[in-house]
Amino acid sequence: MKTKPIMSVIALLLSLWVGTSLAAGRDTPGAVYAMTNAADGNEVIIFDRKANGDLTEVGPIATGGLGSGGGLDPLGSQGSLVLSEDHRWLLAVNAGSDEISVFKVLPAGPLLVDVVGSGGDFPVSITIYHDLVYVLNASTPNITAFTLSFAGELTPLAGSTRSLGSGAFAQVGFDPQGNNLVVTDKEDHEILVFSLESDGTPSAGPVTTQSSGLVPFGFIFDRRGHLLVSEAGSGAASSYRILPDDTLDLITPSEPNNQTATCWIAGNKRGDVFTSNTASSTVSAYKLLAGNGRLLLRDEAAYEAAGSRPIDMAITADGRFLYALDPGNGTVHMFRIDRDGGLTDLGAIAGEGLSIFANGIAAR
Repeated sequence: MKTKPIMSVIALLLSLWVGTSLAAGRDTPGAVYAMTNAADGNEVIIFDRKANGDLTEVGPIATGGLGSGGGLDPLGSQGSLVLSEDHRWLLAVNAGSDEISVFKVLPAGPLLVDVVGSGGDFPVSITIYHDLVYVLNASTPNITAFTLSFAGELTPLAGSTRSLGSGAFAQVGFDPQGNNLVVTDKEDHEILVFSLESDGTPSAGPVTTQSSGLVPFGFIFDRRGHLLVSEAGSGAASSYRILPDDTLDLITPSEPNNQTATCWIAGNKRGDVFTSNTASSTVSAYKLLAGNGRLLLRDEAAYEAAGSRPIDMAITADGRFLYALDPGNGTVHMFRIDRDGGLTDLGAIAGEGLSIFANGIAAR
C-alpha cells in the first residue's frame, strides 16, 4: 500500500531533477539581458550565452512596467538594467511608469518578483550593493534607496531620498566597498559623491567635483576603488580617487579617443576598459595600469562599423566577453576580449522587440 506513493514521490523528484538539469544546461555558462524600454510595455530580452561567447535568443519577459519609448538613447543614462554582484538579482527601471522591477535569476531564466514605485519621476539608473538599492530619478531629480529582502521585495528606506537640484543626471552607483554613492551630472559637468551612513542613508548633500572633461556620463570602479568616467562631450575617459572628505583627486585627465559621444564605459578585472562612441559607430579600448588607476588609450577604434549605434555595454563576470547594445540595428553585438586587450568581432544577434529606444544591458 505504501509502495505506490513512495514511487510517485521518487518519480516526481526525478522529473524535477531532469527538468532542472535541462534548464540549467540551457542557461550555462551564462546569459545576457537587454531591455526594450517600450512605452506600451517594458520587457527584458533574454539571451543564453555559450562558452564561446555566442548568444541565442530565448525570448522576452515583461518587467510589469512601462518604458519611455522615444528616439535613440531616451534615458540618457548608464545602469538602467543591472545584475547584483552575486548574479542572484536583475533590476530594471521603468521610466514610463516611474517604477523599478526586480527579477530573481533562476537556472530557467529570470522570474519577476516585485515592482515598486521609484520614489520620483523618470527613473533612469539603478545600483545595488548587498541588500541596498538606490535609484536615480532624472525628472524629479533625486536619489532614493530601498532595502532588498531575501525574497526579492523592495522596501523604501526611510530618510534616504535626496534632491539633486538642477542638472541632467546620467548614473548612480556604489563604490566597491559600499561607502560612497556617485552620481554624474551631464549638464553642469560635475561628479557628485554622497557618503553613506551605517543604515544606508546618504549624507545630507553631496560633495561636488568638477569633471576633468565635458559631459561626464557613465562610470565604473576598478578593484582598488578608482573611479573611471566616460566623457560624452570630450570624447574621452578620465579617472579619479575618492578622498576621505569625498572630494575627487584626478588621476587621469581626459584621455581622448578622437571619437564622438563617448557615453558608456565597461571594464574587467584584468584592466581592459572600453568606451562606446555612439555618434562615431565605434568602441574604443583603454588599458588601466595596475594599482594606480591610470588610463591609457590602447585603440581609438577597436571596433568600427558604419551605421552601428553602440550604446550600453556589459562584460561577463569572467572578463572574457563584451556585449554592446545597438538600438539602431535592433541587435546585441558580441565580442571576445583578447589577451592583449583588443576585441575579436563575433557578430551580432537580433533581439525581438529591440528598437531605437532600447536601453540597458547586463551580462553574466
